[in-house]
Parts: sequence; structure tokens; C-alpha cells
Amino acid sequence: MKYDIFISYRRDGGAQYARILQLMLIQRGYKVFLDYDELRDGTFSDRIKSAIKDAPVFMPILSAGSMKRCANDGDWVRKEILLAVQEGKPIVPINPDRTFDGGAEEAPDVLRNAIEGNQHSEISFGQLLGASIDQMIADRLVDKVGKRMPLDKKDADVDAAQETLRKIDRHNKFMKRLCIAGIAAIMIIVVAACALYWQHIRNSESLTEMRTEIETRHNNLMLQLNPDLTEQQMTAIDNMLTNMSEVYPDSIWMSQFEFTIGLWHGIKGEAYDEAQKNIPVTSKSYADIYMFLSDISDMTNLNIELPSTEVWSYAAHGGENAEATKYVGNDDVEKVAWYKGNSGGKAHPSDGQQGKEPNMLDLYDMSGNVSELCNTPFEDSGLYTVCGGNYDSPAPEVTADARKGFATDAKDEHVGFRITIRKP
Repeated sequence: MKYDIFISYRRDGGAQYARILQLMLIQRGYKVFLDYDELRDGTFSDRIKSAIKDAPVFMPILSAGSMKRCANDGDWVRKEILLAVQEGKPIVPINPDRTFDGGAEEAPDVLRNAIEGNQHSEISFGQLLGASIDQMIADRLVDKVGKRMPLDKKDADVDAAQETLRKIDRHNKFMKRLCIAGIAAIMIIVVAACALYWQHIRNSESLTEMRTEIETRHNNLMLQLNPDLTEQQMTAIDNMLTNMSEVYPDSIWMSQFEFTIGLWHGIKGEAYDEAQKNIPVTSKSYADIYMFLSDISDMTNLNIELPSTEVWSYAAHGGENAEATKYVGNDDVEKVAWYKGNSGGKAHPSDGQQGKEPNMLDLYDMSGNVSELCNTPFEDSGLYTVCGGNYDSPAPEVTADARKGFATDAKDEHVGFRITIRKP
């Protein structure tokens, strides 16, 4: 599909604005690229680049704080804006409800000029939503991509638009299931759905009690579980949160163990080999992990993310304890790490039961086993950073300060991750 408009946005704070803006423009006849819907398959960076190059208009959402991280070389919003400038695309910045609080002072001049040097369209995401969109089209889009034939239905305000999006989401979920199954499978699904519905009625009280118990157990994190979660998903989330260590007092927690196959598939609601439950999950790209952690954040109302290298290093050295050991937890590599000299060429369960010692924060396997992906660019290479070395690394490469680069779209059986929870 060829697009008229590419919408760039920051998921934290801009996602809802972006979806509503996309809907309003589509209702008015325009083809709009938004990665919320599009990026499910293929290589993340290639799809983005292709869409920016094809679309005549580049439209960044200037939500609060959206430009702050553009000072970072690896930031995707920064890359999108710079590519749009390089391709000579007309830039139409959208300032939703006048929430934009300025650009990144340390960002490249060409990026700041693109945002600050173009008139901002102030879109009111309230009762005047439809009118402000129509005015923006007349003032900013018609001369660039022409007029379009609008759809029969055009939402006039934000409440109507949000209701339309909810209907679209429900419809899309249903159609995906319908397309996967054949006619015969549809009958099976209908019968199974009826059975599940009655089972849900019988089990709803039990699930509610389980959800309340888990939320109470982790009330220090202000956990709020999505009411649609299954027993399997809630159990996996409970296990995940139980094995957290406080790194910064009442501020940042880190998982004691590397994220496992059991947690990954349990939270996704998928079947998996129980024998592999505590093996670290690997062969996931940065985009896979980013989307997965975003889903968990939605399920729990918690700020769950990959650690930065600063947080990872602080935790590896025991936080306030300031451990000065060569490896994480000890100067003797054999006591704390699975590495090339003892691993047998494979990853081992990360569960604290394998004879290896933790550091003073009760964090296991930060040296060796699998390398751990962090949410920090690696030098100026366009890569992300992995820390701690892995089971195929020699001893000098599993130290507390071991670092390497990792491509954003790469998948490697030696690379996994652990999570942090940041309290607001």
C-alpha cells in the first residue's frame, strides 16, 4: 500500500493521540501509516524506512516529552525525523491539546529545525476534534497531497472516535480468528466458545479472588491487573513479581533471574515444554522484547522495561553495597557464572537452584549464562548494548563490566534479558 501520511509518535504519551489522528484522517479519505497497526511482521527498521520514503507527508505527534529522548543516537523517533528531512518530506507537526513542551536541546540542529521551524497544528482532542482536523487538512494537506473522498461516517469528537476505535479493535480480533480457521474450524470455535463462556461464568468469582490476592501481595508496586487475564497469565506475572530485588530504594526493582521461557510463554498464554520452564528465553529481537514488555505493562499498569546499562551496572555491583568484585558477586568465576569453561556449551536454568551464588542484591547469573540486552545504545554504532557475557564466553568476557553491541533486528540464542520495574 502507498501511503499519503506517515505518523511518527512516542508510544509513551503519544499512542492514543496517534491512533485517533489516524482514524480521523482515514475517515476523511487519506491513507495513513501508523506502526501501531502495521508492524507485526518483517524487519522493523526496513518497514519504517520504506513507509517514510513512500509517504508524501511526515506528521510527528508532539506529545509531552516526545522529543526529549531525540538526543540519543539510537532513538527511533529521532531516526524517523532525520530520515524524513533527508528525503525532503513536508513536515506537519501536530501539537495535541497544546501539550508539547519543547524539543531536545542536545538533538541535532536539523532535527530541532524540522520541529521548531515548521508551523505546529494545534489539534483539540475534545469536542472540536473533527473541526480542528478538517481545518488542518484544508490548511496543511490539500496543497501537498490533494483532496480525498471522505467515508460516509466521520467522527466529530474524541468520544465518538474512541468508541469507533474500540469497535475496530474488537472487529479485528474477531476477523483474525475467523481467517485462521476454516469453515469446519469455525463450528469447533463456536462450540468451544460457548463452553468457555459457561466455564468463564463458573470461574469468574475464582479468578476475581485470585486477582485480588496477587494485587494485595504486590501492593508495594501498586499493581493493577487487567481483569481479562487468564489464570495462567496471572500465575506467570505473580511468579515474575515475586522474584524481584530492590535496586534503588522504593524506586527501581530488578528481576533476580534472567527472564525465562516459562515466564515468556506463560504471560503470552502459550503452551511450552515444562522441562524448559526455567531456561532463559533467547533468540528475541529488540523489537520483540520491546513489544512484549509493553504488553506486560498494559496487563499490570506497571512501568516494566529493559534496564539501562547504568542501572544494570549499579545492580551488578550490589547497588549501595558497591561490590568491587571482578565478576558479579565474586572474584571467583566458578562460583557465580556459567561460562565457556564449565557450561557444557548450553544455557542453564536461571532459578537460583544451580549452585551459583548471587551478588549482595540476590541477583543471579549477571555474569555468564546468557548475555543480557539493555535499553542503551552501544557507543555510536547504532547497536544496543548487551552485558555480562554468556555460556560460550571465556572468563574475561563475563566480568561485571563486559559489554558488546547487538543489532536491533538481530536474534541470537546467546542473548536474553532481565527486567526492571520503575515506580512512578
